[in-house]
Amino acid sequence: MNHIHQYCVFSALMQGFSSDGATVSDILSKCNHGLGTVCSLNGEIIIVDGEAYHFTPDDQLHKLAPTDRMPMIVATDFQPTLTKSLDALHMDTLKEALHPFFPAKQNNFIAVRVDATFRRIVYRIGGPQVRPREPLLELAKRQTVKTYENITGTLFGFYSPPYTNGICVAGFHLHFLSEDRRAGGHILEFEAENVELKAAVNTHVHLEFPESEAFNEELMQPELAKDLHLAE
Repeated sequence: MNHIHQYCVFSALMQGFSSDGATVSDILSKCNHGLGTVCSLNGEIIIVDGEAYHFTPDDQLHKLAPTDRMPMIVATDFQPTLTKSLDALHMDTLKEALHPFFPAKQNNFIAVRVDATFRRIVYRIGGPQVRPREPLLELAKRQTVKTYENITGTLFGFYSPPYTNGICVAGFHLHFLSEDRRAGGHILEFEAENVELKAAVNTHVHLEFPESEAFNEELMQPELAKDLHLAE
């Protein structure tokens, strides 16, 4: 059975919380795929096949150490129950390609992996914070946006239903990792060919909150969640 393990909520990032986090070793002890960020919101994380990679706005990519902390992470022990080979796939056709999960499972969480050659892919990398608790929306103004053509790699992420926005990012939230482990980030657009699509419905979500005083300094405001897609 596929379960999601999540540390913290995305609304906390919108209000700049990033000083505490789950360790890489703890997450990898129960999960093999996921996405998130690091302390100070310096870039993006993707977990693929049990390895956690961190990419920064200055084009650095490396594997995380077991003791590194992640203030926001959504991960799963990915066991796909749907597998399809497709000639082509685009960002705007992903939901259709995931039939019969849509609409039959549209109010559930769905983990998605795409292995393909990407004719074109656009992704962004945000951060880092330049002052404590700098909100995620401010970091988005300094984000790095990159476009690649004819690059092979893996997308992984989650579909979260609309009612979860703020706890999660509603809709599709996907990160990219190139096959040569030299490029990656938060996906904005993609056009892929020679596609292997895998997915799994997640019926259990385990949510852990930070125990630090910093997490409770400010009340999380639900109205900020409406801008998550602009920042995350």
